[in-house]
Amino acid sequence: MSEPIKKPTPAELADFCLKCMEDKLATNPIKIKVSPHSSVADWYVIATANSEPQLRALINHLGRQARDVYHLRPLSENGESSSGWMLVDFGTVIVHMMTQEVRDRYNLEGLWGETPAPDAVKTLAEHQP
Repeated sequence: MSEPIKKPTPAELADFCLKCMEDKLATNPIKIKVSPHSSVADWYVIATANSEPQLRALINHLGRQARDVYHLRPLSENGESSSGWMLVDFGTVIVHMMTQEVRDRYNLEGLWGETPAPDAVKTLAEHQP
């Protein structure tokens, strides 16, 4: 009989997602602990894809690896590669994969870092519909 799969802690899952992004050559993958400021998730993992095909490949790779290693399926996957921003929601960890243009525009690192950067908040407000 095989051993039961150990459920990862939020921090372990964030590290795992970061490693998956690195494995598929995502640019500048980072993780940010958002739990002190957000009730939505404990961690954000943010990475840049160099193209729409790479964006799709990152999503597919992460989904496969999460199923294979932890028998874990995302709560949801949102976005279209043509929008330049896709995300995978694991509940405690949300993975944002973006093109460089979208990542620069929304600057999630600036919004969710230790202290939100005023220019990041201003830029986000300017892009609201």
